[in-house]
Amino acid sequence: MKKVILILTVLMCGFNIHAQSIYRMYSNGSGAGEYIDNLRNAPLAPDDVWGIRFSAGSITRGFINNSGQWGLLKPSSAYQISPAMFNNILKTISNLTIGVEGWVCAEGFSVRALDPSNSNTLDLLTTGSKSTITSNGDSEGLHVRSAIGHKIYLYDKVYFDDKYWTSLGPGRNNDPTINNANNNKMMRIGSNGGLGFWGTAGVEANDNPQLAVKANEVSTTVPMSLLFDNHVNLFLGYAVNHDDGWIGTYSNHGLHLGTNNGSALFISADRNLYVDLSHDDVSKIRAELKNKYRLFVKKGILSEDYAIAPNSSWSDFVFSKDYSLPTIYEVADFIQDNNHLSDVPSAEQVAEEGYSQHDMNKILLQKIEELTLYTIRQQKEIDSLKAQLQESKK
Repeated sequence: MKKVILILTVLMCGFNIHAQSIYRMYSNGSGAGEYIDNLRNAPLAPDDVWGIRFSAGSITRGFINNSGQWGLLKPSSAYQISPAMFNNILKTISNLTIGVEGWVCAEGFSVRALDPSNSNTLDLLTTGSKSTITSNGDSEGLHVRSAIGHKIYLYDKVYFDDKYWTSLGPGRNNDPTINNANNNKMMRIGSNGGLGFWGTAGVEANDNPQLAVKANEVSTTVPMSLLFDNHVNLFLGYAVNHDDGWIGTYSNHGLHLGTNNGSALFISADRNLYVDLSHDDVSKIRAELKNKYRLFVKKGILSEDYAIAPNSSWSDFVFSKDYSLPTIYEVADFIQDNNHLSDVPSAEQVAEEGYSQHDMNKILLQKIEELTLYTIRQQKEIDSLKAQLQESKK
């Protein structure tokens, strides 16, 4: 090393030494050794390349080119890249002082502007099992930029706080995962323009997310299907004809609509509707009633009006010529034996089963029509008796 320093000192003192000469410090007699010569002597170097190169064992280990750039080549027994080619690469990088082929090993690196008024540094340090990149004095933040590919790759898990609050990286089954598992803080995701979620590869291809969260609405472009415990599949989307909205279950489960932590409307899996009835209330309703009726309402229904449009017949059959009207004595005997009219449910039956509004209206109409026939028959008998009485007075 002392010999190298001595020769450089001679060169800097202005001695006119021929540039093509080789200045050897050691030679083993076969051409190998340590020497300094012109970079133009390097393998594959064109004539317009010049500078100082340093060789050992007949292989170039470093050089200073005519731009003042230092180049250090990889320590190997054969060239991975020629010194001349390496020199040409260094010259394309403006403001470069040192170029190294291969690795540089140090305990730490500190990068800063050589300006006394600027103390901002970017430090790279590795100690023990921990490696750190620290930006100091960065009032404008730390910028990491991919100028050409516009992509930055982060491998394995990346933590966003040294307390391991949130991690980004591979999770279960190597699925991409954002995880905030080590604390009870809320994970906040926000954007002034709203949030969009794509379930396909369209995130970079279109402006139509499957789920969009905006300032005043949450919207979907595809039906929403939610799968819960016990395989309850809740579906929110459109009906089969695509003309109507649809909220319900795709699985064999009922659906509750509730307020104040209570069920206001329950639609069972058999599509019966129960208004303000609990599961216990529903379980007490007999199966034959559930099969017979569709709507069950607690308390009652108040309405200005309602209409019943049954599929079954009305009671005008009483006025048919072949209708067998019971005699008034038969009616009396039935009441004596049963304490209610024929075809009319008993008080006990109504208390236990309820009754059909339509069926009851039809029965009551039947009884009114029968009473009308009895009245007509009775009037005819009265008129006949009057006629007989007048005839007897003559």
